[in-house]
Amino acid sequence: MTDASQAVMPGVTVTITSPSQMGTRTAVTDADGAYRFTAVTPGDYVVLFELAGFSTVRNEGIRVSLGFTATVNTELKVASLEESIVVTGQSPVVDTSATSIGNTFDAKQLSALPTSRDYFSLLAGSPAVQMARIDVGGSTNGTQQGFVVYGTSGQVRVIFEGLNATEATGAFGNYPDIGGMEEVQINTAAHSAEASTPGVQSQFISKSGGNQFRGTFYGGYSPESWQGFNIDADQIARGLTSGGGLQPQDVNRLSSYQDENIGVGGHIVKDKMWWYGSYRHQDIKARFVNFPVKPQTTILNNYSAKLTYNLSTNNKFIGYTQPSQKKQPQRFDSWLLGVDTGINTSEATTWNQNFWAWVHKAEWNGVLSDNAFAEIRGGQYGYDWTNGVNGTGLRYEDIGNNQIQGRNRNWARERRRDQVLGSVSYFKSGWGGDHNFKLGGEVFHETVTDVFIDGFEEDILHVMQNGAKLDVIFFQPGESTGGLMTYGAFIHDTWRANSKLTFNIGARIDRYRAFSPEQKHPASRFNPTAQTFAAVDNYIAWNLPAPRLGMTYDLLGNGKTVIKANYGTYWWNPGADFVFNISPNASQWWRRHRWTDLNNNNRWEPGEEGAVPTSTRGGAATESLDPNLNDTHTKEFATFLERELMANFGVRAGYVWRGVRDPYARINIARPYSAYTVPVSVPDPGPDGRIGTPDDGPPIAALDLAPAFRGIAPINQTTNVDGAASDYHTFEITGTKRMSNRWSLMASYGRTKSYDQASAIQGNAIRSNGLPVSPNDKINNDDGRFVYTRQTVKLNGTWNSPWWDISFSPMLRYQQGIPFGRTFASSLSYGSVRFLAEPIGTRRQDAISIVDLRVEKTHRFGPRDLSVFFDLYNLTNANPAQNLQWSSGTAFNRPLSIVPPRLARIGAKLNF
Repeated sequence: MTDASQAVMPGVTVTITSPSQMGTRTAVTDADGAYRFTAVTPGDYVVLFELAGFSTVRNEGIRVSLGFTATVNTELKVASLEESIVVTGQSPVVDTSATSIGNTFDAKQLSALPTSRDYFSLLAGSPAVQMARIDVGGSTNGTQQGFVVYGTSGQVRVIFEGLNATEATGAFGNYPDIGGMEEVQINTAAHSAEASTPGVQSQFISKSGGNQFRGTFYGGYSPESWQGFNIDADQIARGLTSGGGLQPQDVNRLSSYQDENIGVGGHIVKDKMWWYGSYRHQDIKARFVNFPVKPQTTILNNYSAKLTYNLSTNNKFIGYTQPSQKKQPQRFDSWLLGVDTGINTSEATTWNQNFWAWVHKAEWNGVLSDNAFAEIRGGQYGYDWTNGVNGTGLRYEDIGNNQIQGRNRNWARERRRDQVLGSVSYFKSGWGGDHNFKLGGEVFHETVTDVFIDGFEEDILHVMQNGAKLDVIFFQPGESTGGLMTYGAFIHDTWRANSKLTFNIGARIDRYRAFSPEQKHPASRFNPTAQTFAAVDNYIAWNLPAPRLGMTYDLLGNGKTVIKANYGTYWWNPGADFVFNISPNASQWWRRHRWTDLNNNNRWEPGEEGAVPTSTRGGAATESLDPNLNDTHTKEFATFLERELMANFGVRAGYVWRGVRDPYARINIARPYSAYTVPVSVPDPGPDGRIGTPDDGPPIAALDLAPAFRGIAPINQTTNVDGAASDYHTFEITGTKRMSNRWSLMASYGRTKSYDQASAIQGNAIRSNGLPVSPNDKINNDDGRFVYTRQTVKLNGTWNSPWWDISFSPMLRYQQGIPFGRTFASSLSYGSVRFLAEPIGTRRQDAISIVDLRVEKTHRFGPRDLSVFFDLYNLTNANPAQNLQWSSGTAFNRPLSIVPPRLARIGAKLNF
């Protein structure tokens, strides 16, 4: 606070009010003219400045988002000049304190944009995010989607009302009601010490109710007749097929879509006790290229409730619950082929999924003094997930043409994560500037249990290669439980050294302890003797310190042009599922053998398998843990320039580097890298997969096992792999315009160059092992790394026209096609090996450019309004193939998934 002479003003009373805040909050400026409010609920605020003898200043429309420090500097004038001043539309857009990189969607944006109203559609609209599957009007709703940010994937944390609701370490844990959210924040890089992992940190804050009773209703509907066709003759000629009475042009279309969502909130006691509840139901029937049989049905039901109670002026209690259900009678999955790459030839090849997940939370937070704030919350995230069978028939999976036949496995999984998290914040002036200290910790007790009732029909999987018999896998059904105890602590200091320079200095330490209870593995067809395994309290115990260092510099001192830099080390969360890789009681037991169909009856019979398995899983004799195993970690450096170009409009441009170090894998140590010494020339069958035809490629110079290492039973060990580091370099520029003067905008461009260690890209296998553990994993790449670039463009916004309360909300998603190279499988002495016949980048999949548009008309009735909207998804009817078959054979270059065609939707929204 200053006066007209720019002298600081102590003693000014500052008051903030908002519909999202219970009551008013007041502070008084200190000797330096500074004031602060902690733990401010996301929302739009009015800030009032008052001092006797001076004019009152009322600053309206100040937007506060999760983790955003809104700096509002005001000048007071003597009262003889003006009694009152009202300032509007000057909410800061540059955070001069924080270095984190991300994107925020408030309730208005969540309601206005033409998305499918799920988590993945928000990711798809965020800067620097590349999606593995492209949603068109809800075509992928209810299905987890892979995504890459700044080159890397996984190691995410999904935070619901302050609780960790991540599924394992890289997936979204449930299917939330987006209509019930007040704000969703997606932080993609430069995390503070509060974050343990390097991946996307997503935060969801539910609506809370208020001093007035309010409600919303949303309904959206698309019948089959409102979708066009976009599959062309070339895609059909390249092998796209149909079935179930459908024509090939039908296999990527929605059959029907409906979405109903109602939320209601209000108060029990004004400014004392608020409540909110919501319900959402979705019923989606969508067709997919890799399931040309019938529409895949997905039914989602979500329930949520929240209670907020001001115990006293400085103490608040919050309770929250969100159970959700997913029913998908034809869920895609396979043992050897990816969800998006396996071609399901019948309903029997799919699962009948029923999934219940939940988040339950209790929280207390309180103001301890003018300079201190504390919070603690506890609760549980969990789910019960069953996958029944849909038919009968022996199982066949063809790794050459991706065809799947026969029924799937019958299994279930349950996960429980009990947790407690807390922190204390303390503000201190002096000590070389102003300090905002935050000290916090977290404890998670997580278990996951897999129950495999059977392993395909007769517990057998037949492995084919372009129709030829290759291998047979014998399964041993059973039950396995793994657990992980996680303890985390952090300290973070936002140190404002002067009016221009701020440091963000932090450190955290995480302790991971993997364990398993006593358990048994039953006898079965391929396991004649039951086995018992004693409880293990401590497979590993990692204590992992990690530094974080950030800096912001306000070039002009006015909060409009800021340079930011951040460096951090992030240790990976191994997850409770990690135990399945190191415990002798693996979640899935199996043995893989070469298969010689002696009587040519297309099914395995005893004696047709090779004498020694080529790979195995399960049992004390075959599973071990390297006692010197190091946890994988990511190093990251980011630097950006942020500039407020005009009121409510800011731009950032910068660079992000990520390096993944110390990766580990489960490998067969009976075949060390040095054991591959016998040179062999492997014929390249060319795209048609047939040796001796004109399209054959040059032979591949490979190395086979030395004779001394052949015929040895596998010995599996989870260990670090030398020379397996990955690096990613990204340039990004993003512009964000908050809603003002009738329009809002988010536009971004990103380009990432990857030096990537991977066994598959977008579900397509490119080598046999996840990391380079044999010389054959380094063929046609950069010493094991795959080098390629990808670009993205994102744009979304809203224009409220001056005519008849009509608004327009466009959305653009562009992703450069994935570079790839052709692969093929061939047999060496130790089994089937996948070779990369061409370097990644020899070919490139289709670029994907999708334009969506919403036109909305609003009718206002006093405090109520009714909106009718019309959405067009994939406005240009683009038909890029999202994924192709990379493997040589009859299906090479076959489209495995194609962006769905143009779709229209009509709906209504009521605010009451």
